[in-house]
Amino acid sequence: MVKTIAIIGAGPGVGFAVAKRFGKEGYNVALLARSEEKLNDLVKQLEAQEISVASFYADVLDRNSLKDALVAVKKHFGSIDVIEFSPTPSMETMRTPRNIDVENAAFHLDFQLLSAITVVQAVLPDMLSKKEGSLLFTTASSAQKPTSLTASFGIAAGALLNYIRVLNNDLLSENIFAGIVSIGGLVYNTSEPDQELLKHFPQGMPVISSKEVAETHWKMHSEKKENEIILGKTFAF
Repeated sequence: MVKTIAIIGAGPGVGFAVAKRFGKEGYNVALLARSEEKLNDLVKQLEAQEISVASFYADVLDRNSLKDALVAVKKHFGSIDVIEFSPTPSMETMRTPRNIDVENAAFHLDFQLLSAITVVQAVLPDMLSKKEGSLLFTTASSAQKPTSLTASFGIAAGALLNYIRVLNNDLLSENIFAGIVSIGGLVYNTSEPDQELLKHFPQGMPVISSKEVAETHWKMHSEKKENEIILGKTFAF
């Protein structure tokens, strides 16, 4: 039976690269995000590469929307065998430590942690029944070392990281793997990073291709050895 990966927060960067990598291995690909226009474009590109793909509207801040979308994925493809979770909040939502308030902290916890728990709870019963599955997550290296500029994000990312750690420990005996890739640098989607864009960031900041992130997820899923990998480095600014 053909397996299915559901990518939550699918976009033209990491999500698309993960879709191509798993699609290359024969997986059905379900893309979940809010922008139907962007999803349609990604579907066309993947179909052109003869990948079995479908898109589903989902808002990670609307738990009912998220659960309904995952039900629709299972109805369409028959199962969800792998999830990759990588929604990214906008820079406008970031706060430095002194400017974090309850509303902003709640937003980031909802966006990253609570939505992740919603996804896991939606797919886990079937995985437990089959005693097989992978729960993959993508975040920033500020999960390990929060930085001042994106402190509100880093606090929630740290909570997500610890959730994945305990989740993996809990599910290993059930042959279910939970892993997280943390990105310490700028992700680029083209063959080479945009040098003009790099001028707006601290000198020496690592650049990482979305293809490398996708390859790391595939290796993590297929080998099930390391469940925490940092690409780039942790740094403070």
